[in-house]
Amino acid sequence: MNLAELYNELKALEIDDSQIYLHGLYGSKDDNDKLALLIKKGKHRPVWEIYYKERGQIGSVRKFFDEDSACQYYLKEQSSNKR
Repeated sequence: MNLAELYNELKALEIDDSQIYLHGLYGSKDDNDKLALLIKKGKHRPVWEIYYKERGQIGSVRKFFDEDSACQYYLKEQSSNKR
């Protein structure tokens, strides 16, 4: 799964754009007060970070080294938060 596919899955679950942040490409324009997915440059390869940012403080950071695993985790977390 890639970011575009993840976004489509989130829309199918009727999760509003204001509740998601996918590297600034999909969802909200900022990552405040929501679960966020950010792609960073690692030492040897990209790193996908998923975190929750509240009041400007980043917490619960999870790092992934492939896009599919990061997207699957993000989808699982968002769908469980929707309930």
